Amino acid sequence: MINKKIRIGITGSTGVLGSLLTKKLKKKKYEVVNFQSDIRKLSKVRSWVKNNNFDAIFHLASIVAVRSCNENPLDACLTNIGGTNNILISLSRIKKKPWLFYASTSHVYKPKNTPLAETDNILPKTYYGYTKWIGEKLIDNFAINSKITYCIGRIFSFYSNAQSIEFLYPSIKKKIKENINKKNIFIYNAYNELDIQKAESVVKIMIKLFEKRACGIFNIGTGQGEEIKNFAKKLTKKNIKIITNSKKKIKVIADLKKLNLVIKK
Repeated sequence: MINKKIRIGITGSTGVLGSLLTKKLKKKKYEVVNFQSDIRKLSKVRSWVKNNNFDAIFHLASIVAVRSCNENPLDACLTNIGGTNNILISLSRIKKKPWLFYASTSHVYKPKNTPLAETDNILPKTYYGYTKWIGEKLIDNFAINSKITYCIGRIFSFYSNAQSIEFLYPSIKKKIKENINKKNIFIYNAYNELDIQKAESVVKIMIKLFEKRACGIFNIGTGQGEEIKNFAKKLTKKNIKIITNSKKKIKVIADLKKLNLVIKK
């Protein structure tokens, strides 16, 4: 299948998902143009959008780590919210509107003990989640007055060797390595149950949503939960014991009914 006539733009192409997405789209013979400037600068974003006649844009650029957002709230706001607004302003100036994918997060939801559906209550508990939810609202409001097909992917947990130490998977691997001669390893909130998958699997779903030209909000996950302590034990051949701060459990699991209706057609 030759897709050279389909041009796709990606912001955040140096991130974990962005780099994988770039590689997989190029392998499928799509023409990919990565945004390589500062997403906070409107003039740079406007020039990129105006000069490329995109058929689709994957907007992934953001500050993702929860700690980084909490420690630098202004920068998180300028990047996550301001960057999204710059994309929308740039799209408003062109006649041909590309399909737009916006990478949101499960952090926007109010937690509950059953799988989270796209229609469930919104109550971000992190500053990161709040900035992504505002981005969703910007896109929704923009779509009311503009002819644009957009897809919001609320991405649940994922892991990759390329992630920084601020994330769950590399932080657990680091603890296991540092405690090579110890059986007890402390992990915060180890009884929490996450919907977690490989980064490659997330990107595969994103591409399917594009190829279906899906419109609306979709959870991106596995639909199954795994306790963090069990996830950690799978990362080593050692017989380790997980020590934690609490046996309370918070579940963050995706309801995939809506997603499956689209990608399994």
